[in-house]
Amino acid sequence: MADTTITVTFTEAQWTRIVAASAHIKGVGETGDIDANYLSTRWKKQISDYVQDYEKSQASVDNF
Repeated sequence: MADTTITVTFTEAQWTRIVAASAHIKGVGETGDIDANYLSTRWKKQISDYVQDYEKSQASVDNF
């Protein structure tokens, strides 16, 4: 299966606001401004967590 690419576009004004909120968006102990690599990594991790949670919810184990 080929990789799928998703493109997200922000206006300059939106990006300025995102960067200004970097300290709030990043977790405790993370420093520096938000960049595209940070968002990509974070969103991939979030989607991975959502998929794993879904798969766990679909698993069925019989009690005996």
